[in-house]
Amino acid sequence: MNKVKKGLDNQAIGLLPLLLFMFLDNYFSYLLSFIIGITFCFVCIFLFQVLIKERVYQFLLLPSAATLVLFSVFLCLKLEPVLYVYSPLITEVILVVVLTIVGFSKRTILQKIRDSKKPTYKRTLLRTTLNEFYFVSQIVQNFYTLHLFIILLYSILPDSIQSVRTERFLYRELGLIIGVCVILYEQIRLSLMRGSLKKEMWLPVLNEKGKVIGCIARSVSRALSKKYYHPVVRIAVIYDGMLYLAKRSHEAFISPNMFDYPYYSYVLFRHSIENTVKETLGSLGKEEGITPRFLIRYTFENEKVKHLVSLYVVCLRKEDQLKMCKKREGKLWTTKQIEENMNKGVFSEAFEKEFPYLQNTVLLAERFCCENPVKQ
Repeated sequence: MNKVKKGLDNQAIGLLPLLLFMFLDNYFSYLLSFIIGITFCFVCIFLFQVLIKERVYQFLLLPSAATLVLFSVFLCLKLEPVLYVYSPLITEVILVVVLTIVGFSKRTILQKIRDSKKPTYKRTLLRTTLNEFYFVSQIVQNFYTLHLFIILLYSILPDSIQSVRTERFLYRELGLIIGVCVILYEQIRLSLMRGSLKKEMWLPVLNEKGKVIGCIARSVSRALSKKYYHPVVRIAVIYDGMLYLAKRSHEAFISPNMFDYPYYSYVLFRHSIENTVKETLGSLGKEEGITPRFLIRYTFENEKVKHLVSLYVVCLRKEDQLKMCKKREGKLWTTKQIEENMNKGVFSEAFEKEFPYLQNTVLLAERFCCENPVKQ
């Protein structure tokens, strides 16, 4: 089912009933082609109504169905000579009009979804799918509008330049090619997106009470400053009564090139804080006598981010352990050295906020470490 759903996520597939009608119209009567096309369309709508339970949505089928229903009005008018020649063209005109009307509904519909009382994950899924639908609809509308404009220009050319073969291509074949190309383009685009999303870091989104209410890609969250609230862990390293600090990368999102703890990390979606601490410490956390101690949890906020910080401390007793956490330009700092360099752009924002607390509890942290002395 997952493989099927991946293919059905392509909103451009909703064009298939129209493309089927336009294709069959080249070989059968427009009436028979219409009956097959509209039957196929409503069968697809029925199937997708069943698949909604699996959270599969195909919204472009609705404009396709509306286009075919409106086309039936021309059948009732019995414009046989016109329909015989221009059925695909009339279908395109109706589709462009329908998609134009659909485009005006975007803001209203998305606002209703946003304000609905459905669970957060359902609202997020619907809004994401609808945004994809409106994106594809705009592409389809633009291409078919361009196609109609090309036909209009061709129709005013001198008869000596026009030809039956060119006319057939423009009126009957190019519309089909456009539809197939849109489907292929969208499938390729989605495949590339899935590839990039596999490498993406997914972060839990917290409400003001610290409860997880959803998730979002880190790259998206960073593009929307302070809009989302994420949990992070920070681990202070103490050795012989001094703090070990290392320079953050020049590419760091906050406080680049400033001194900070050697260990800090986002808590990923569906990961616990405790497991994140273990993963962040890596091989150091597996050393005998190394036990991370939880100190405090608080909210850190600046112009870029809003984080729920869980601050931990580890106390090292051996020089070999200190070597294991060596980082870029890392070194031990005494309390006096830190005090002399506070508020001078040397330390990260979060560290400067945490240091007064650490200063008053560092002896307590040392005592915590001594409660589990390393066995010789």
